Amino acid sequence: MKQAIKFSVNAVRWFDRVNGNTYHSVRVTRTKDGFTVTTRTPYHYGSGDSYRQTALELMSDVKWLPVKYRGRNGNGSLLAYMYERENNYPILWNVSDGLKREMVANGTM
Repeated sequence: MKQAIKFSVNAVRWFDRVNGNTYHSVRVTRTKDGFTVTTRTPYHYGSGDSYRQTALELMSDVKWLPVKYRGRNGNGSLLAYMYERENNYPILWNVSDGLKREMVANGTM
C-alpha cells in the first residue's frame, strides 16, 4: 500500500561560480485535513544534499514532526532522517538548480 505524501519540499540550489560556493533555499508545504501550511528558510550555504538537512531541521523546529523525531541522537545526526525511513518516505522532494534570484525568491515570503 502506497503512503500518502504529507510534506512537499521545494529546494532551489545555486552555484556561485565567482567564489565557488553552493547555496540553497527550501520551502516546505504541509497538507493536513484539507489545509495547506507553508514555511520557508532564507538561503543557506551547503552543497550536495544539504538542503535535506535544512528542510528536516525546519520541520522539526516548527514542530511538524512527532516528538521522537526531533533533535539529535547520541552521535549527533538528526533524528528526522529516521522519520523518513520509518514512515515510508512521506516527503516529496522537488529539487532544482537555478539562478540566485530564483533561490532567494524560494526562501522569502
